[in-house]
Amino acid sequence: MGLNHRGRPPPARACVQPRDFSPFQVKAARPERKVLAMRIATSIASTLVVLACAAPQDLASQTATLSDYCQARAKTECTSQVVASCKAKDNATCVSQRAAACMKNIPQGTEYVPSAAPSCLQVVADAYVTTTLSATALGKIATTCEAVFSGPGAARAPCDVDYDCSMKDGLRCVIAFDQTSGKCLQPNYIEAGGPCPNEGDVCSGPYFCDPKSKVCTAEGGEGSSCSVGYQPCMTGYKCPGLGPFGATCTPLGAPGEACISGDGCQSGLCDKATGQAQGNCADQIQLTALDSLCAPYQ
Repeated sequence: MGLNHRGRPPPARACVQPRDFSPFQVKAARPERKVLAMRIATSIASTLVVLACAAPQDLASQTATLSDYCQARAKTECTSQVVASCKAKDNATCVSQRAAACMKNIPQGTEYVPSAAPSCLQVVADAYVTTTLSATALGKIATTCEAVFSGPGAARAPCDVDYDCSMKDGLRCVIAFDQTSGKCLQPNYIEAGGPCPNEGDVCSGPYFCDPKSKVCTAEGGEGSSCSVGYQPCMTGYKCPGLGPFGATCTPLGAPGEACISGDGCQSGLCDKATGQAQGNCADQIQLTALDSLCAPYQ
């Protein structure tokens, strides 16, 4: 299966940006909301039991360095069930492959944040309790594990994505709805219908900060009028090009529909066979040797 990989998490902004479900990278397959501006035994059981029973300080000691984290993450993913389902050569090969991929995919220009690693490992363990990986579980990995790395940007530094900002200090890349870049700011979340006049104001839920009224306004659902740059659609929908009767919010691909990447799927997950350019939208993936998600473990 082909996951829609990007390398860095999206910013907090006023429109929807796909997130990735990489097993190793800290991003997120469901379209992720750029927070709107102003918005924002010896098998699987043995690994999971160790993690479940480990005290926070034990997990911290296992992830003191970046190398430690990558090794621990690899071991958490490479359960005997995953090794068997993906037909990896053996557990040692799987761990070696995944640890190397982890080190290779460190977001450029970021620093490792050890204190965030234990929570990341726990959600990874929760997801890999089975060889059926759901979009929800992979999304939780993405959101939890993105905190493992922090960018260099101080408050009000220019940014394009969250990893441009010092996330360890609570900063995110806040991009106004009608803009393409933003500033590193600490988001101030605003409820539906509330005013959002300040640069750090971010609308909660399926709302965006209307650039004219400066009020958190509902995003469009299915059939609602939409306009790129003026009236966005909520997560799971797209605003197609202007037609003879104007544009309306249209659902992204449902499970089973053809896809090229997760960007075109409601779940954000496009399941592909190894070597195939096209796949099918899915809510979950059953790991098999022929699925492209298994290729990195083999």
